[in-house]
Amino acid sequence: MSRYLYLPLLLALSSAAAGADASLLIYAIGTVAGSASIGDGGPATAAQIGTIQGIAADRFGNLYLSDTNHQRVRKIDAAGIITTVAGTGTAGFGGDGGPATSAQLNLPYGLAVDQAGYLYIADLNNSRVRRVSPDGTINTYAGSGGQGSSGDGGPATSAQMLEPRNVAVDAAGNLYIAEFGGHRVRKVTPNGLISTAAGTGIAGFGGDGGAAMNAQLAFPAGLALDRLGNLYIADSQNERVRELLPSGQISTALGGNQNITLLTPMAVAVDLSGNIFVADATPVVREYTAAGRWLFAAGISAAGFSGDGGPASAAQLTEPLDLAVDLGGNLYIADLVRVRAVNTQGIIHTIAGDDYLHSIGDGAAATAAELSRPSAVALDGSGDLYIADPGTERVRQVAPAGTMTTVAGTGVALPGGEGTLATATTLMNPMGVALDRFGNLLIAETGAHRIRQISTGGRISTIVGTGVAGVGPELLPPTQTQLRGPRGLCLDRAGNLYVVDTANHRVLLVPSGGVVATAAGNGAPGSAGDGGVARLAQLNQPSACAADSFGNLYIADTWNHRIRKVDATGIIETVAGVGVAGYGGDEGPATAALINAPGGVAADDNGNIYISDTGNNLVRQVTPDGIIHSIGATGVAGFAGDGGAALSAQVSGPGGILLDGSGELYLADTGNNRIRRLVPIGTAPVPLVIPPTPLSVVNAASLNPGAVAPGEVVTIFGAGLGPQAGVGVQMDSSGLLANLLADAEVRFDGIPAPLFYAQANQINAQVPYTVAGNANTAIEVFYQGLSVNTATVPVVATAPGIFGTAVNQDGSYNSATNPAPRGTFLTFYATGEGLTNGPNIAGEPAANPYPQPILPVTVTVSGVTAGVAWAGSAPGLVGLLQVNIRVPGGYVPSGAATLELTVGMAVSPDVVIWLQ
Repeated sequence: MSRYLYLPLLLALSSAAAGADASLLIYAIGTVAGSASIGDGGPATAAQIGTIQGIAADRFGNLYLSDTNHQRVRKIDAAGIITTVAGTGTAGFGGDGGPATSAQLNLPYGLAVDQAGYLYIADLNNSRVRRVSPDGTINTYAGSGGQGSSGDGGPATSAQMLEPRNVAVDAAGNLYIAEFGGHRVRKVTPNGLISTAAGTGIAGFGGDGGAAMNAQLAFPAGLALDRLGNLYIADSQNERVRELLPSGQISTALGGNQNITLLTPMAVAVDLSGNIFVADATPVVREYTAAGRWLFAAGISAAGFSGDGGPASAAQLTEPLDLAVDLGGNLYIADLVRVRAVNTQGIIHTIAGDDYLHSIGDGAAATAAELSRPSAVALDGSGDLYIADPGTERVRQVAPAGTMTTVAGTGVALPGGEGTLATATTLMNPMGVALDRFGNLLIAETGAHRIRQISTGGRISTIVGTGVAGVGPELLPPTQTQLRGPRGLCLDRAGNLYVVDTANHRVLLVPSGGVVATAAGNGAPGSAGDGGVARLAQLNQPSACAADSFGNLYIADTWNHRIRKVDATGIIETVAGVGVAGYGGDEGPATAALINAPGGVAADDNGNIYISDTGNNLVRQVTPDGIIHSIGATGVAGFAGDGGAALSAQVSGPGGILLDGSGELYLADTGNNRIRRLVPIGTAPVPLVIPPTPLSVVNAASLNPGAVAPGEVVTIFGAGLGPQAGVGVQMDSSGLLANLLADAEVRFDGIPAPLFYAQANQINAQVPYTVAGNANTAIEVFYQGLSVNTATVPVVATAPGIFGTAVNQDGSYNSATNPAPRGTFLTFYATGEGLTNGPNIAGEPAANPYPQPILPVTVTVSGVTAGVAWAGSAPGLVGLLQVNIRVPGGYVPSGAATLELTVGMAVSPDVVIWLQ
């Protein structure tokens, strides 16, 4: 069991009381740019829509769409006007029994409308189906909120569902639900009782010609009914469309041995003539006619956006995600961020979605304008505020009078040219902004791997980077220095530019007129180096920087969950965070506090450091005495509080933060599509009482907090959890991992968990499989028979995290100096894959036949799909998933590459591997 030594083991946290009386500024909060406006009340063709995962047409000429990213369901009426009919725009669950527009949804997916005008919403992340009545009232129609697949024969509202993804309703009022993660189709009768209509709950293929409830499905997605009551199921991983007859018999309608291949079909629709439309992983919608012929209904082989006003079969589609057909025979396509309509003559038009190309609020009040995922801000001496707005592919400007304009970008995501007017050039994911001492605006163009400069004359040019992702030697001229995904920019008082070269895990120094040098980070992801030379230390995807007048450079070391400082002599140290994601430590030493993926940092000349604590939805401050305080927001994601105290407000995933000369803070409230401002309104005494250290539960591989999955290896941080000296793995008399280790014990809902490691500030444990299907699990830690602390965390089907050590085909460890050759096999280990097809006994070492996850496993290398040769429980180990992949032979450049694991619908944080 010695291989468990590579599980993350971190030093103990410490805490101490604040050492001296102090006063702390208190702030009020308000919005200076951005709004909730996304086009409601106006033409749907001018509206801003996120990813559209579901569409449905009713008999009155209305079209409904799931604006999934915006946590809303919207309606386009017969006149082409768009409105929101359900959801507030903030993810969550609430509002049953009241107006649907005041309720919270959490990733709304498939939609259906019945003959009476009731709207059904697959509320995926809430594990429910919600129903909106014609008067606008919302209620839960199916699902208790627990993640599982149970409750057949009883009330649908008491049943558990596993990833309800799509819905359909027949003429008799029966609702069908595609339970994507449960490999079933469930049926809810008009009297509210639920049963299984198709699928055994075990992923696979089988049962054609027999009873559907005895057949196997694999990740069923889109559903559609024909006028005879036959149900068509997009059986995605079986690459078929299955047909469920009213008699209960199932067969394959399309795919399999048919004369066309379907590649992960996700959407299906049927018109009144019996023609079947299918959307799969290609940018094409196919039609199988009632006469048995295959036609191309829309799209060509190349993805894109073109062809409006012409034949749909010659148009480009971006990514068809769902389909619907109205009573007139018109076909509607959810084309990623647009709805396209194909009329009965085969002509295609866009009927909804502008993709932030035109209507974004320029020329009017900034507080009424549309922003999309704003990430950073900068302020010039005249009071002009500049906003990096990557969701609109623009840089925006707010004048002192409050008017919004665009200063760079056209809304099209493409690398632009040199020497042109910035307002006429294209940008690609601009995420950072800064101003130099000459008034030039600098832009970190993340997607194009370069730093751009807009001169005072409005023309744009590249000043750092080649435009090609990579990493090269130091001491090259700026335009010959390769960058990879730069996100942050800052300048010191001498005019030196610092570039946060995020994906290369470093910060570069670009002196005026000089060559580029490394300021911090050796290019390898990690956290080592405190107390030593900054350029030899390790960073992990830093995203922002700030400089003070004393020559100190501050770095938001995002995935190390720290703020690092490089002093004027080039020595690096941590000034906030312990390196583990979580929340805790306010009013104690910042170096003993938990922060979570900080995305912004600012500093003043009095020694104060301001932190955008992104993952905790907070603004925090480290005062000169080294004590950390929360100064803005409650920590609950949402939008609230404008005009009131900042500590009572809600923000969502805050990004860049800026301190102006008067002590005001500007914050990119990224998840709310706004820029907020914190204005000092007084002072308050700093509390001297330190709250107890809370438990922090993180994935043992990724060290990310959040929901846990059955069987996952987790690390629990806290105080007084076990002995001062760490104790490692022990097996009990039955050959299982021991539940009691050095008098330490962890219980999940009262069930003891197997333990890998126990120490005063840290325990590594395996989550018992018994949590499967629960919405939450109650965790309690005991030491020497006494309860030490508790925590309650959500439960999900999967929560994958990858351990940082990969093994090449020859058995050597993968590294920068030992990269994996193309076409060879690479092995890595993960945890959090959820339930398997094995016995699912916590603490049991994996034995032959080695269990495999019940949810599908996919792997990408720098975005390119890698072939998975094996994904199953690591032989002889507990709670670990071993994945063997074939390294892609093309498309991915040599050097550092990102490795990402998807299990079911959950995606791991990426890690870096090295390719030859």
